[in-house]
Amino acid sequence: MRKSINIFVVLIAVTLGFYTSCITDPIDPIAPAISISEPIADTTTVFIGDSINFEISLSSDNGLKTLTTLTSDGGVTLTNAGQTFAGSSYETATVTATVTNAVAPGTYITVTFTVVDSELQTSVKKVIFAEANVTPLSEAKDFTWERVAGSEGKNLDKFGLSWKSNTETSAIIKKAADKFVELDAAQWESLTNLEGLKEAIDAATDMTQWDGISVILASKTYDVVLGTIKDGTYYLIHITKSTAIKETGNPNFTFTVIGQYKE
Repeated sequence: MRKSINIFVVLIAVTLGFYTSCITDPIDPIAPAISISEPIADTTTVFIGDSINFEISLSSDNGLKTLTTLTSDGGVTLTNAGQTFAGSSYETATVTATVTNAVAPGTYITVTFTVVDSELQTSVKKVIFAEANVTPLSEAKDFTWERVAGSEGKNLDKFGLSWKSNTETSAIIKKAADKFVELDAAQWESLTNLEGLKEAIDAATDMTQWDGISVILASKTYDVVLGTIKDGTYYLIHITKSTAIKETGNPNFTFTVIGQYKE
């Protein structure tokens, strides 16, 4: 009798083990997915006053509910920041962020996107670098200054300059502008916008005249950069060559100075 009972107990244990093994553990829900295809970079520069569009893709096996967008700076306005979905599995969205004038140049602004489905939520972040809007300088334009014999030099008045005399060795370029300065030669290339040019000229020492051009050499090359302000217009002047030519049988010289300028 005892043997039969033991066999019965074993059968019950085996049966319970079989049914227990058929019960699977619950599957944890998968968080919704959010990706931003544009802009791709984690940090994007945006000029103050300009906007950027974030192109977003959302997906979920549990039914999408909402998309919310928040920024770390009150000087940014958002369009389509909050959106609601009716349990769909896939959605796309565009959120526009506009950097307002309330933001100081050089500010980093974190934009956080959060998608919520019926079970979980997922967040991603992008960063906006707010940069001051700038005005590009004009394309480089050629100029030629010319002085024949004792006459006044031509084509300098545009820049607020005059050329009425020479020393024994050099042309005397005089200031008739609001400001006249000599800049570093590398600034011809490095200064690319009006704001930078203004800062450079405003910080430089004003001159009343400049005599850096030879009138005794038949030809000479230069890499000289000058700046002027005339009637509120800022000029960047790059002098590259001068010539002094005496015609046969004529005691007078024709002096020329050539280069380019930007404004």
